[in-house]
Amino acid sequence: MAHLSLRGIMKSIFMTVLNLAAGVGLVVLAAGLLAAEAPDGDRDLRAYESATRCQAPPRAPADCRWTAKFTVSDVRLTSKRGESDSAVLTDADGDGWETSYPNSGPVLNTLDEGDRVTGTVWRGRLTEIAAMGQSQRTHAAPVDMRTRVLIGALILVPGGVLMTAASTWRLLRLRARPEPTPGMVATLGLAYALFLAGLFSPLLVSAGGENFRTTLAVWVPIAAVMTAAAFVSTARKRRTMSAPG
Repeated sequence: MAHLSLRGIMKSIFMTVLNLAAGVGLVVLAAGLLAAEAPDGDRDLRAYESATRCQAPPRAPADCRWTAKFTVSDVRLTSKRGESDSAVLTDADGDGWETSYPNSGPVLNTLDEGDRVTGTVWRGRLTEIAAMGQSQRTHAAPVDMRTRVLIGALILVPGGVLMTAASTWRLLRLRARPEPTPGMVATLGLAYALFLAGLFSPLLVSAGGENFRTTLAVWVPIAAVMTAAAFVSTARKRRTMSAPG
């Protein structure tokens, strides 16, 4: 059924052109992200890690780090994909700070309502909490954007290049061969499969979204297996089509 669906897409000139535009768009988007973030994507992280302690509570967002005691007002742990673990922390003035976290540990999952934690505030954002000798950064903490951009390129580029290649191949061969070949269909299928594999690969390992080498180690074998499967499928289809009736 998937093969027939992909073949139907390749038979449609409109859908082929749409795939071509999507493939080029993915590659251009990845190139733009790399150009924007790769040269100096860790600037905020470096500024945060080198920031000194504030001498007094800052009245406005400041580049120094201020630590203060917070009371845990609410903790929400979730296992739902797409949702983050979160907590509401109340400062000495009674103001509530909504915080979310990349994962539940090592601090958040030990907290109950009414517990006290030490929070770090930087540039007006609550970036880190600490309790019982452990610390944990929130989603507001700066990260190395170069890692995220590289993972984004890993997701976008392979599928985009193959979508572009399959669609261009189809359009160039349109007059000579009105029907799409098994290779064209397999290439487009591989493009979709690699794109989906890239989307889900950071979720397959703990903290994979922040670790490019870990994500790469998981994604590359998956991509290799998918590529081999596409070649095998194409070879079988060609043998079937060339076999005597």
